[in-house]
Amino acid sequence: MVTDHNRVDTRTRAARAADATAVRDIAVATGLFQPDELGDFDAMYAGYCDGSLTDHAWLVAQADGVGVIGAAYYAPEPFSDRVWNLYFLGVRPDHHGGGIGGVLVDTVEQALREAGAQVARVLIVETSSTEGFESTRGFYRKLGFDQEARIRQFYGPDDDKIVFWKSLVEPGVGGTV
Repeated sequence: MVTDHNRVDTRTRAARAADATAVRDIAVATGLFQPDELGDFDAMYAGYCDGSLTDHAWLVAQADGVGVIGAAYYAPEPFSDRVWNLYFLGVRPDHHGGGIGGVLVDTVEQALREAGAQVARVLIVETSSTEGFESTRGFYRKLGFDQEARIRQFYGPDDDKIVFWKSLVEPGVGGTV
């Protein structure tokens, strides 16, 4: 069931340690992770919460009377020049189609743009080539991301990694894009 978001007050905010269970539940409910695959996911969240992973950020979307309904995790891409990766984006299945994912991505982009071209100039996101992720790929295209790369058989024999790219700076500002 898709919730009528016009009647639910939704806002984004920085994630907190108390949100860990809700965020973890979203990761499993969306099918992005199986329960036995959450070790690194939990470590990234814990590192953000305890401050040991500097420059990493988690956001949540929260609806009045419902609680956490979506989450996003982004961090600088290692060995790159001001490139950030949106490593995780998930919305509770009962809230799919209501624009929550777009709001989270917009919030990430806004935060990175506000940090300035000296900090962030490109945002990438990686996803699967499988049929089950076709709507995900369409979602990123709709938000203005360009499909930049395909790494064949990355996730498995019939599952390529698709990389989407978006500039966070105006052409000629903060480097050539």
